[in-house]
Amino acid sequence: MKKTPAVLLSLTLCLCLAGCGHFVNIMPGSEVGAAFAEASPEPDAFKQRPLLDFMDLGWFSTSYYRDAPVALSIRTAEVGYASPIFDRASIIAACDSLRAMRVTGQADPSQLSGRQASYTFTMDDGSTLTFTFDNGLLVLDSGSYTVTGGEALSALSFPGYSGDWDIFDLYYDEDMRAFADNFYTATPASVGRRSNGGATLTSEDPAVVSQVFGLLQNARIARVEEHPDQNIDLTQTTDYVFTLSGGVYYTISFTGPCLAVTPNDDYGTVYYWLDGIDELANITILPQSTIPTFPGGPITGLRDDIAQARAAAYGELPGISVVGVYVDYTINGQTGYLTLEGDTAVSFVQQVTAISANAETTDPGAEQITVFVTLSDQSGPIIVFNGDTVQQLVGVNHACDANAMANLRYLIGQLALDERNIGQIAAGATS
Repeated sequence: MKKTPAVLLSLTLCLCLAGCGHFVNIMPGSEVGAAFAEASPEPDAFKQRPLLDFMDLGWFSTSYYRDAPVALSIRTAEVGYASPIFDRASIIAACDSLRAMRVTGQADPSQLSGRQASYTFTMDDGSTLTFTFDNGLLVLDSGSYTVTGGEALSALSFPGYSGDWDIFDLYYDEDMRAFADNFYTATPASVGRRSNGGATLTSEDPAVVSQVFGLLQNARIARVEEHPDQNIDLTQTTDYVFTLSGGVYYTISFTGPCLAVTPNDDYGTVYYWLDGIDELANITILPQSTIPTFPGGPITGLRDDIAQARAAAYGELPGISVVGVYVDYTINGQTGYLTLEGDTAVSFVQQVTAISANAETTDPGAEQITVFVTLSDQSGPIIVFNGDTVQQLVGVNHACDANAMANLRYLIGQLALDERNIGQIAAGATS
């Protein structure tokens, strides 16, 4: 009985429609129903379109030829560092590949592998643009999507990710590449090593030149250092300088343990960890053509400027005398300095230059005494003692007489305590 009103209402409605003569059948299977279904697409239908349009980057399609990115780097989840490339041809090929890619549909999350690869373009203003893929799928915050194309992008080679790079490729310089390729037919006349911007020790020995080059040529790029300010000492630099017979030279620079290369000023320096170069620092590079043979004896035989200072201290050089001495020292962990003048300076030079040393070279010690001698003609040597050794030149040290060095340290301690110098001492040392 409760269904009667509803049934009557339905019958009344049907009779009214039939009576009007305008009843239209829109049920599935009818002619009008089929047309209605065709005109109404599924609400979940995916519209395929170019990847750059899908990501709202249509502007990039029209700009990258004119304003090409300065670098393209890759980072993968497995390796975990960004490795850049800088040649315009590869960067444009990557851009072309992205422009040709099409997004074809929403992907099932189960298709993701977790091994993402991100490609980042760096512009000359420092801004970046990143595209991330996983198992061939485009990965965005909104989800993952199936794509077609992109073969040229995945075919690119990056240092550290591919073994077909050597360190000379990292400079993106035709002359550097030619230097490496022609090394054994046009071997450089010399190789030099320079530490922290100091003097360059140079060897003209072909065996040494080839040994240094061979280690660099066979070095393997292990990885790129992304946080050099945290993980390497940026104040420690070493340069290897290869000089050709015509005077042209090529410099390979290291910062700390990493090869440092700046192929693009807008991007900045890239630091590469290398495998296979452990022996590089152990190669002895000496200016054999300029180092006089030291037979042992007083350190005046080490260098002409030391001999001149001793002669001036004994009045053997007409018109030239000792004006003063500045001593910077670290003894027994205590650091200080002395400023000596008059007879004290003369006596100090006489004692220092009388110290004897061995002919053989040896490793320097930790403590340091640096003696700056000023002569009246504005010349004068800088004499560096490291522990019980004296430095002939950078990297060449000779063992000194231990008793003489003990006496020198005692003298410095006494002068540091002398009331005449107490006001000028930063931190006195005692014997």
